[in-house]
Amino acid sequence: MPSVAIIDFETTGMRAGQDRIIEVGAAILENGQVVATFNELMDPGFCIPGFITSLTGISTAMVRGKPRPEAVMPRLRAFLGDRPCVAHNAAFDQRFFTTEMALAGEGHDRDFLCSVLLARRLVQQAPSHRLGDLAIHLGLTMPPGMRAHRALADVLMTCQLWTHLQQRLQERLGGRKVDLDLLRTVMRKPKAGVDRYLAEFAAAG
Repeated sequence: MPSVAIIDFETTGMRAGQDRIIEVGAAILENGQVVATFNELMDPGFCIPGFITSLTGISTAMVRGKPRPEAVMPRLRAFLGDRPCVAHNAAFDQRFFTTEMALAGEGHDRDFLCSVLLARRLVQQAPSHRLGDLAIHLGLTMPPGMRAHRALADVLMTCQLWTHLQQRLQERLGGRKVDLDLLRTVMRKPKAGVDRYLAEFAAAG
């Protein structure tokens, strides 16, 4: 399985640039195993909205005195190395990644892959493709002592999901190697055409 960095941000809202990151979680996933993790709280410089505290459990008091996002992003970039990133609903995390890296004066050219898009094509029978619902549907387990909507907990759940999806894809291809190009292709395919594409790809091997 290709080496990737799984990443998740908790933020003060949905608008990158106006809203800020308050927590980052990341993990290096190699051959289906987590080999390193990164997790930091950040002070956005203003009060965290109540609905965000209700969702994440992260309060203004918890981040007071923590480093600003501009100080954390260079360390995050060093942790990620040159690996592509995977996130659940990657468009959201990529927007904040790009914006916060720019504010920190860091380069931010990074390939992002989306576990939501892949799950929608490979687990079409799931009642929902939200991370928590997929975890229940697939029998994935929350790491002990962690809660949903905290960055590292969601990252470790996404690691399990990403590994499961790659294994499922490999099984459908008769054990053929799964690489990043194939994952990108499957994510872009219309859902109705995925089964035919995979059958033809397997037959061609």
